[in-house]
Amino acid sequence: MRNPIVAKLTAVAALALLLTSCTSAPRGGADLLPGPIPTDASFAPAPSAPPAPQFTGELLDGSSVDAADLWDGRPLILQFMTGWCTQCVEQAKDLDAVADEYGDAVSIVYVSGDDKIDSLTKFLNDNNVVFPVVDDTKLQVWRSYAVVEPPMTALIDAEGGLVRMWPGGASKAQLDDDLTKLVTLGG
Repeated sequence: MRNPIVAKLTAVAALALLLTSCTSAPRGGADLLPGPIPTDASFAPAPSAPPAPQFTGELLDGSSVDAADLWDGRPLILQFMTGWCTQCVEQAKDLDAVADEYGDAVSIVYVSGDDKIDSLTKFLNDNNVVFPVVDDTKLQVWRSYAVVEPPMTALIDAEGGLVRMWPGGASKAQLDDDLTKLVTLGG
């Protein structure tokens, strides 16, 4: 025979655990923005880069973000994606590798065109995405960058110049080709 007090305590603990998991902040919030610019990093502007389109947006945790703050002082990679995009999975791996190499010397921000939060959440969880995500369900940021379909990668220099865009997304090697011209680590 089961102890009724233990049964009630178990039920209360299970309910508390369920409520805690339901109220946790979604992936893709402001807590994932990069920290201070590393003191051992220096940055160069891209020659003849036109200004990148400005935007303000909202991260998945409800924090507002301004593009100029994202690229202020360091290069920014914008990754346009959706949860249903199969190519975006490979892009996530490449961006993880870039983040491992460059750390906080480069900002990486996803811009999601998803209108279904379940699909986006599944993608972020399945691929362990550790970058902030701009919620762009109205596709305003997508349109300002002329994005038609995901993935699309945009590289912006530390002064806000649009260095390059890659329809179909950029590989780590492609990003390295430009980042090595824009970022010097270790001195």
